[in-house]
Amino acid sequence: MNKILMPGTALEVSPLGLGTVQFGANLSPQEAERQMDAFLDAGGNLIDTAHVYNDWIPGPRGRSEIVIGDYMKKRGNRSRIVLSTKGAHPRLESMHTPRCTPEDIESDLIHSLRNLQIETIDLYFLHRDDPAVPVADIAGCLEDQVKKGRIRYYGCSNWTLKRMKDMAHHARQHGAAGFVCNQALWSLADINMPAVADTTLVPMDKEMWAYHQGSGLAAMAYTSTAGGYFAKRAAGKDIAPAQQRMYGNASNGRIYENLQSLSQQHHIPVLLLTLLYFAAQPFAAIPLTAFSNQQQLEEALPYLTGQYPADVVSALGALKQFVYG
Repeated sequence: MNKILMPGTALEVSPLGLGTVQFGANLSPQEAERQMDAFLDAGGNLIDTAHVYNDWIPGPRGRSEIVIGDYMKKRGNRSRIVLSTKGAHPRLESMHTPRCTPEDIESDLIHSLRNLQIETIDLYFLHRDDPAVPVADIAGCLEDQVKKGRIRYYGCSNWTLKRMKDMAHHARQHGAAGFVCNQALWSLADINMPAVADTTLVPMDKEMWAYHQGSGLAAMAYTSTAGGYFAKRAAGKDIAPAQQRMYGNASNGRIYENLQSLSQQHHIPVLLLTLLYFAAQPFAAIPLTAFSNQQQLEEALPYLTGQYPADVVSALGALKQFVYG
């Protein structure tokens, strides 16, 4: 697969992004380095992290960013990487108290730059929103950071469609760049939203999908494989109760049957089929996936370079119905 040119930017990103939520926690720095080496060597270049990753575990804050920063310094390979990170996340002990003021954004951004040991972040996401803060104030802060050379482009994650539209309107009216990408809770699987413990997460629903289609705004999907839900079923593995509560529904039963059929007909593993769903989108759509071990990563790497039948991709694009319980 060719690199994807993100609309409104000069960023050419791989069709799969490496998620790093486990770096420095469930994965040691050495294991994380092996994953990044394998990902880059296979043709990937998009590495995604966040200022808050692993702050829920006692120890240094910003651990994932620190691991990535040390890795880039050790390897001297910053130029091979399109790096995205996220800030303005609520404090973990007070998740429903937003932190998206200009002061919060700038503070988190400066800390991320220090952790990553770099001067400029390619793509900076606001991890959450605060509807009480005018989009004009947020846009002004982000445009300032671009002018200061701290970030190249900026996007949002877990913002409502209304607020995304408000930001786009403001950008048009004031000649600002605006968001160039949206990170959303999104996968081929239809999710039972009441089972999602974090109620600040915002899913890609039909209306948001239609907005992306009409505007051409790029999207990145976290939880892009639904935690490997379909792949686990295909491998006969046990599904954890929490995952079953999130994804156990009739819609996903129908999707799974179709995935099984496509996998058997075309000899494509179910995991790759779940990623190929994003190749079927009418706008730039990049799945972000974190891997618990090297074997999981290597099972997904063929997505970076493989050539897959157009009819398979088309069929996958027609499977999801956005049926959220």
